[in-house]
Amino acid sequence: MDHPSFDHIRYEQDDGVALITLHRPERLNALNIGLMADLQAGLRHALDNGRTRAVVLTGAGRGFCAGADLSASRATTGDIDGGMRDHFNPTLQMVSEFPLPLITAVNGPAAGGGSSLALAGDMVLAAESAYFQQSFSNIGLVPDMGASWVLPRSLSRSRANALAMLGDRLSAREAAEWGLILKCVPDAELMTEARALAQRLASRATQALSLTKRLMRQGLDNSLRDQLLLEQEFQRAARATDDATEARQAFLDKRPAVFKGR
Repeated sequence: MDHPSFDHIRYEQDDGVALITLHRPERLNALNIGLMADLQAGLRHALDNGRTRAVVLTGAGRGFCAGADLSASRATTGDIDGGMRDHFNPTLQMVSEFPLPLITAVNGPAAGGGSSLALAGDMVLAAESAYFQQSFSNIGLVPDMGASWVLPRSLSRSRANALAMLGDRLSAREAAEWGLILKCVPDAELMTEARALAQRLASRATQALSLTKRLMRQGLDNSLRDQLLLEQEFQRAARATDDATEARQAFLDKRPAVFKGR
């Protein structure tokens, strides 16, 4: 099995699914530069090891992520803007634009930048005890790590503004009702559901899913004309894959297709 060692995350590989766990439980997995570096390294390993076809991202202990580690920020004399520019923002962008399907399994509080990280997954599952909180306004700050990009694209203007400006907690159940996440599940079932969903994705045509992710992301900003042209380009690329050939042959053979991710 594939279990590389990191200081601030835990990495496990189960066939085509990589499980990455934020692992600073004593700090509610609060984000610091070390965790950001490890998360990027873990994602690169999942992408480069030749076996991963889907990723699950979760947190250790009783929380998903409490946001930036404020104690570390107070203790450092470094450039905070530089930390955001060189570590936090690139990590968020890497998660959001990761080529393989990526599920976030939110096992507890996801606050501040931790909420942004949780919502960067392609599909978000959350335990009933979890909540999401844009806590920036409570400490005189503004949303960061992409929160001001994802919330207006996921919710009504009024609800996005309320979350960002009031800093209230949004329960996992409410988040599911609002359409912000895919599903709220009982705490004891979270990882079972997340792994099952990841296995479903890992058994599908990986390259087509990667192209689909890019289409859905670019469709947020493209004109209809540009998006139709992009669909045509990506469909051409998808048709050329081994998995598309397998799907056509399986149809003729009247059998289920067996995708290899190629």
